[in-house]
Amino acid sequence: MSLISIPTNHPVLTTAERDRRYAALRALMESSDLRAIVFFPGGPERLERYVSNEVLNGVVVLPADADPIYLIGRHPLPRYDVVGADFERWIDDIRLNPGPAGIADVLAEIGGDRARVGVVGLSSRSVGAGAGYIPFSLWAGVQAAAPEVAFVDVSVAVEHIVLVKSDEELTLMRASAALGEAACAAFIGASRDGGRESEAVAAAFAAMVAGGGEVFGPGIIQRSGSDRFGWAPPEWLTMGGGSRVLQHGDTISAEIFAYYAGYQTQQQIDVAIGAPNALLKDLEAVCIESYDIGVSMIRPGVMFGEIAAAMERPIIDAGFWNTGPQIQTVSPVMYNSATHQNTDVDPRLRDLPSMPPTVPQDGDFVLEKGIVFAVQPNALLGGRRVSIGGAVITTDSAAEELNSLPLVLNVVES
Repeated sequence: MSLISIPTNHPVLTTAERDRRYAALRALMESSDLRAIVFFPGGPERLERYVSNEVLNGVVVLPADADPIYLIGRHPLPRYDVVGADFERWIDDIRLNPGPAGIADVLAEIGGDRARVGVVGLSSRSVGAGAGYIPFSLWAGVQAAAPEVAFVDVSVAVEHIVLVKSDEELTLMRASAALGEAACAAFIGASRDGGRESEAVAAAFAAMVAGGGEVFGPGIIQRSGSDRFGWAPPEWLTMGGGSRVLQHGDTISAEIFAYYAGYQTQQQIDVAIGAPNALLKDLEAVCIESYDIGVSMIRPGVMFGEIAAAMERPIIDAGFWNTGPQIQTVSPVMYNSATHQNTDVDPRLRDLPSMPPTVPQDGDFVLEKGIVFAVQPNALLGGRRVSIGGAVITTDSAAEELNSLPLVLNVVES
């Protein structure tokens, strides 16, 4: 019997959403006196897709008063066969020259060769992309090919536009969370005494792809065992050696990154192989308390930092510590609560070569309708870890929860 439950709702964005986005970006151009914005490909959020609604691994130039131009490196044949014809495209002007000369030619064509031009990709608030993601040689070439252009980094300003979702976008976020829920069900179903970690990971991946989603790096964070406090992609994915065989008394947990049409939600699934001991139950209870506090506070007008501080309090007061943020924004991942707090309470860490430093909260902002969060409390002590949580939308007055399976420590019989 299949472990995979496939969501049947597969929404797409319309040209009305395209026009809404272009209007917001052009308002930024007007306020910043920009002739255009150039979106470079890459980065964890693939922001060129925000303008093009597809990924052709090219550069998008959006002028202030003309149609966008998509500069790509290979012919877009999939657009023109019978299968591709089923998809509505947002950009008609496709050109096969994404290098410095092609970009400079387009800027000259639109009257931007002696103007201020915005750039997306020189920096970012996304995790791991703070220094940007434009290759050095490409950027140096663009500057040399367009020496009189005043380039302005608008990466973070654009990310803030992307952060607040329209009703159409929220429909896609719900589809993403449904894929994550299906992945959680498959993960639980494949977690068993004597089974391998890789079976559970494969089941989660299969559920997301079978449901019409994608697996996009880092793919998954996952760990298992009865004594563990690390939190990262599993070593066997990059170093080989095979995955662990699960045993009675283990827990196996994962941070699932569910993507639908480029929209990411996250699910923190945790599974106990056999009945959990008293410490695991205590860790679960404090995570549930933290999650409930966070959800109760998510509404327009509240500061992100206030929610983070309130969610952290139960875990710190209980004498536990954390390896990941208790809450973060998703699509894009821009703001994170603090990590590695309170580590000195855990004797299990005292023999480490060094203690992990506390990573402070990453920025603050006022919540508004349409922002989506991963509410994901985690707590550790003595080599045991529990993490729960899923996707939550800020609505007009409260929070809309999108996941249910990952909100508790799931238990499978061994």
